[in-house]
Amino acid sequence: MRIISWNVRGTKKVHVLQEIAFLKRTYKPQLIFLLETLVNKKNILDILPKMGFEHFDFLEPIDHSGDLAVL
Repeated sequence: MRIISWNVRGTKKVHVLQEIAFLKRTYKPQLIFLLETLVNKKNILDILPKMGFEHFDFLEPIDHSGDLAVL
């Protein structure tokens, strides 16, 4: 099983969707963990479907830490 863990430090950055597409194409992971997404639930629910995974989950941050997305 291939797993990628990335401390993304903000999923709203322009290059993040491009990087996710590259990682998927190159490594074909079964799971990707995005740490420190730095976005609220509304924003992450707009962003995650664009990453092209059928299933995903998200833990909301507490203040500015502790958020995690699993794709």
